[in-house]
Amino acid sequence: MRLILFTSKRCPVCEPLKEKLKKLPLELKVVDIEENPTERANRLVFSAPTLIVEEEGREVKRWSGVFSVKEVEEFLRRILS
Repeated sequence: MRLILFTSKRCPVCEPLKEKLKKLPLELKVVDIEENPTERANRLVFSAPTLIVEEEGREVKRWSGVFSVKEVEEFLRRILS
């Protein structure tokens, strides 16, 4: 299981969010939506930040726009226990 965070240089919350997500016990892949338009399009990501929880190559959960790290932690706690 891993986290994929779609960010943008113009996103004021993306960098602080990335730093908080790095503290979680899962691999974190960071994708800049301007530098990686193909991956952005393939995953139907339309805004930053967007966070996807992926397991064995398939999407399990997605947050986009306004969400908290606490929401992510609670979701991960439920599915990992």
